[in-house]
Amino acid sequence: MDYRPLEIEREIREFWEKNRIQEGLMEHSEKSNIGVLGWVEGPPTLNGIPHVGHARGRVIKDLWFRWRTMQGYFVPFWAGWDCQGLPVELEVEKLLGVRNKRELLERVGEERFIEECKKTIMRYHKEWVEADRKLGVFIDQKKAYWTYKDEYIEREWQYLKRAWEQGLLEEGYYVVAYCPGCQTSLSSAEVGYEGSYVEVEDPSLYFKFRVADKPDEYFLVWTTMPFTVITDLMLAVHPEAEYAKVQVGNEKWIMVKQRVEPVMQELGIKEYAVVETVLGKSLEGVKYDYPFKDLIPKQAELDSHPLVHRVVCEEFVDVNTATGVVHLSPGNGEEDFVAAQKRGVPVFAPFDDEVKFTSEAGFFQGVFARDADATVIEELRKRGLLVKADKIRHEYPTCWRSHHKLVWLARREYFLRTDRINDKVVAAAEKVEYFFEAPKNRFLSFLKEGKPWCISRERVWGAPLPIWVCEKCGTKTFIASKKELVEKALEKPPPNFELHKPWIDWIKMKCEKCGGIMHREPFVLDTWHNSGASPYARFTDEEFAKYVPAAFLTEGIDQTRGWANSLLLEHVILTGRAEAPYKAFLFQGLTQDAKGRKMSKSLGNIIEVNKLLEKASADVFRFYMLRKCSPIDFMNFDLNEMNRRPYQVLATLYHLNRFFVQNAEYDNFNPQKHTLRSAKEGGLLKKPDLWLLSKLQKTISDYTARLEKCEFNVALAELEEFVVETVSRLYVPMIRKELWTDDPETLNRRLAIYSTLWHVLKTTLLLFNPVTPFLCEAIYQKIYRRLDPTLPESINFEKWPEPDVSLRDGALEEAFEKMLECVSLVYSARQKAKLKRRWPLRKMLIVASERDLKALQNLNDVLLELANVKEAVYVEKLPEEVKAEVDAGRWIEASEKGINIYLDIYRDEMLLGEGLMRDIARRIQSLRKELGYVPTDILETVHVAGLDEESMKLLKPYIGEMAELVRAKKVQLHKSRNEIEAQWHEYPLDDKKVYIAIS
Repeated sequence: MDYRPLEIEREIREFWEKNRIQEGLMEHSEKSNIGVLGWVEGPPTLNGIPHVGHARGRVIKDLWFRWRTMQGYFVPFWAGWDCQGLPVELEVEKLLGVRNKRELLERVGEERFIEECKKTIMRYHKEWVEADRKLGVFIDQKKAYWTYKDEYIEREWQYLKRAWEQGLLEEGYYVVAYCPGCQTSLSSAEVGYEGSYVEVEDPSLYFKFRVADKPDEYFLVWTTMPFTVITDLMLAVHPEAEYAKVQVGNEKWIMVKQRVEPVMQELGIKEYAVVETVLGKSLEGVKYDYPFKDLIPKQAELDSHPLVHRVVCEEFVDVNTATGVVHLSPGNGEEDFVAAQKRGVPVFAPFDDEVKFTSEAGFFQGVFARDADATVIEELRKRGLLVKADKIRHEYPTCWRSHHKLVWLARREYFLRTDRINDKVVAAAEKVEYFFEAPKNRFLSFLKEGKPWCISRERVWGAPLPIWVCEKCGTKTFIASKKELVEKALEKPPPNFELHKPWIDWIKMKCEKCGGIMHREPFVLDTWHNSGASPYARFTDEEFAKYVPAAFLTEGIDQTRGWANSLLLEHVILTGRAEAPYKAFLFQGLTQDAKGRKMSKSLGNIIEVNKLLEKASADVFRFYMLRKCSPIDFMNFDLNEMNRRPYQVLATLYHLNRFFVQNAEYDNFNPQKHTLRSAKEGGLLKKPDLWLLSKLQKTISDYTARLEKCEFNVALAELEEFVVETVSRLYVPMIRKELWTDDPETLNRRLAIYSTLWHVLKTTLLLFNPVTPFLCEAIYQKIYRRLDPTLPESINFEKWPEPDVSLRDGALEEAFEKMLECVSLVYSARQKAKLKRRWPLRKMLIVASERDLKALQNLNDVLLELANVKEAVYVEKLPEEVKAEVDAGRWIEASEKGINIYLDIYRDEMLLGEGLMRDIARRIQSLRKELGYVPTDILETVHVAGLDEESMKLLKPYIGEMAELVRAKKVQLHKSRNEIEAQWHEYPLDDKKVYIAIS
């Protein structure tokens, strides 16, 4: 029977569910363990259907859980779901057909919107649970946390309470990244998410501002955001750089000297001359004429300020690009804002929530900021201030969710001043194990930027910021629990009210300072703060003390700036210590399509897990995702590739176990009676068995060490090598002949082989179990538990294998390695001579060092069996008479690593007959398999027809041996197929045809 994974997986899912295996495993390991390894689920966002990229992470998590549980640890492998924030809101907006937040509030309202958000997450939740079920992920869904539940939000507030107490949570007016589509601010971490920067086309604008009271002098400026000229308040130069006054026609243009030539070349100006140079610092305080005072009355008002529309000196000015003169708009740039703040320059940011200009922008009122670019350029042209307007393609940050171009705006927001504790944050991160240098360096580099964290969002579906402000005196009160909120409310809220908008905004309080009315700040929290609170919010205090820091976490590389970062920042705030909430963090590479393209809806190349696993095997998928490449590499998912080698490896494991059980049951093998120990003590184990057992110990050791390092692909390469090469291709051929006999005198030897295979294959299954749990459970139940009912109820209750040093024999492994090199040389020589491996040869000569010859002679029987040669002669020097025969073509040679093999290629009638017998036997074996016979079935008669007289004559002496080889009572040769009535099957035999029938 072929390996049919989908049938196996359906059966095993039913077995697990019927017998509560996952629940039982959790209960068992919680009661009986060697220790606890903490775990916090990185919650998937319930705004979409899981695809193969998500599944890669879930498979890694499940591998880690199953492996550690088999090692004897208890792991609180409990689910968690990220339910709030922009990702969910945008999905619901799409479903409701609204374009922006204003339309949402007007048409839908907050109450209905919240309910629609809840419906959406529950719809996607079903998809994720089903994906876990199909993948065989043993995560506990009953103990899942939900980030929107009140009990979770209350515990999340404890992080903010600690920040409030330490003076780390504060309101600020600052420039933040803002998404016009989502109509909310973003944190600096979100701006740098994977894929946020995309190539866009923007204006490339050279313009000039006239120096006040100097009609012929101008500052030359360049920008890609013309709309910021509307909010311009200063020009900046580098204090130590040399600036030139360049004569262009009747005008003098001021710009940094080192950029004069490239800028003039770009502008196409050939006639120019540097007439004067000055240091940047000498330009400080120079007044310039702001050109739009007639269009923007507020700018005319600001112009009277002594520091507005003047030149300032700043070190951040880049003198290697553009003109070295930077126009500053403190309402639209972080560095611009800082420059204004330290000088007491007012900030001009006339924008509403849709990033349209307000009435303060005068002529530009109601225009979306980026739509104003063309108007600004035209107004500069009218005033004779436009030098050149072109287009430029460059990388620019977009919103990680809506993909709109971001705009930087000065806004009133709430910040966690993580910049003040950055030393602790970095110190905490440096203690974590990241397994690979590249993601570690990337994470630490990002953390060292140490910027404040803007945690407020102008949205609806999120954990509310629990700060109330007095409308009269401005006093602020932080509320840390639902109980405290109810106690302080002016009007008691209904018992079932929830901690969400709009209900929480209806709660008013009395100011303890002045008696005024207090209203809640209208913000919700950054969704990353919501999910980043999970180590404390998902556990009780007792569980938090037990399970945090988590022993191991893993998420995609895009979480460098996401969950890994928010977890770390919040934990340092909560504990006050330089400690991360995780001891180890594996950042996984992202999954792409077969052509290396990012999976996206627009390309139509997203592969959904549930749809895939309706037709594809979960085990094959799991093996492929872990085996193909390093977990940190970006992976190109190729369905055709998945169904080739991974399937073959698992099919080999499946058929090896079938081979074992079919033969073992035939000889009434009893694993409780016929143990490896009794076989060893009885001297029944031969060198191939001892070699295989030694190789197994090495595999256990190396495989476990690779898992410890998260080198899953290397670990599985070693396991694959052991199953396919060591057991299937090498060991089975060494012992197969011994099993294919019914001789009572050799029964004990056969039982010793079965005890070896029982131990090796069962141990191998345990190693495979965290990777391919369905196949391993199926084989375990149908073979191992059937033969030994005393075994645990499920393979998952078994203990992780540990290497047995008493079974390790390095010298034997080395000798076998040398012997197998010889076999490889024999195959190479046969290939040269065009002699099939099945064809026996009379003799081979091995020329090697004394040490190698001794090792090879000790394995002579195995070597002859694998090489299919009758006799081996071992010499340190090639005899003279053989040299002559080599030259004459009687011998064929192959050599490598100091070993020379000489094969006698002459085949007499006996060898020809035996070779022919093996060729035909192979075809009979193929027919047996095709007709559904198991290896232990004894055939009544095998009929062979189609051979010529010469071939029949060669074959006759080997008829008895052939019958034994193919497990038949007799083999009959026929000159013609007409001699008997039978179902004949045709097979090619070299350049002829042979016909075989079984009766």
